[in-house]
Amino acid sequence: MEEKYSWLGTISAPQEYPMEIYKGAIVANDFSYTFDAIWGTQNTGWGKEGGTMSVETEKMGIPHQLDFTWYSLVENKFFTGKWDLNKEKIKTLFEEGFVDQDTHKKMTYNSFVVGLAPQGRVVLWIKGPGNQKEVGAFQAHDTLITREKAYDNAQYMFKEGFADRMLNDPSYKTFKPEVLEKIKKQGYPPSDIYNVYREKYNWKPVVVLPEGAEWIDFGFTSYNGEQENIFDQSLKDNTYKSRAIPRFCGFYWRDKNKNKYAVWVDSFDEKEIFELFQKLGKDKQIDFTIKVNQDNTQVLLSLVAEKQSLSINKAKIRVSRKIE
Repeated sequence: MEEKYSWLGTISAPQEYPMEIYKGAIVANDFSYTFDAIWGTQNTGWGKEGGTMSVETEKMGIPHQLDFTWYSLVENKFFTGKWDLNKEKIKTLFEEGFVDQDTHKKMTYNSFVVGLAPQGRVVLWIKGPGNQKEVGAFQAHDTLITREKAYDNAQYMFKEGFADRMLNDPSYKTFKPEVLEKIKKQGYPPSDIYNVYREKYNWKPVVVLPEGAEWIDFGFTSYNGEQENIFDQSLKDNTYKSRAIPRFCGFYWRDKNKNKYAVWVDSFDEKEIFELFQKLGKDKQIDFTIKVNQDNTQVLLSLVAEKQSLSINKAKIRVSRKIE
């Protein structure tokens, strides 16, 4: 008998590219988690989950198919597609699970995140606390849906000027103020950037601390939407892995007097970090290095591979002492 798990579904879309949900489903043998126009406009950020809707079923089978149709406001197009999922890969992830950093107990994933990107690109992630992994990437095709064929709850998408109002009328608050300001200054990001985000390099984190200090953990999210926490045994092992470029990272450490500190790299300059990784290439083992100075107040970032060391100069960094 097939093992069943508790899982829900949610939507992710780039902040600059809002998507309007038309209909969709994550399909298992005994259950379909469905989406329709009630989900509305989605642009929480690439890889970031939106809202979820509870279901009566406590445990469901492993999904084997994804079916989705949506309206891309910026591109002014509907996209649709139906794809088979790698059920064995998903089953393995559910079975392996992960150790929760807070409870130190083994647990497993509890939701699927459907990512909708420009040009009909679709990514599906599986998510649990502090962990998110890509389970598939797919290509939709554009389709024509008319107001006459649309179901009642989706009629609003076909009102004249709907996309223009959602994108340009501040009263709709489609964009966060900082995102809207960025679009006004720089325009929309290249629509194929969400393919570039999926490119991976062979890297690991390396933290250099003052003498006598202890490195506790390291957590990061990547531009491709994946998320990973390294601590305890995984921190001791800390091996090179094929990973996408980090978008955010943070870690804790204790100095020789057992005072606890934290570093948060809140954001990188996207152009800089991608150029540095690309300069080193995908064939080298790369140390993503964070060096803390002697008084625990400042850090230096760099990428190190073989005899090359490239400084990361434009990241936004916070260093703080934690009171326990």
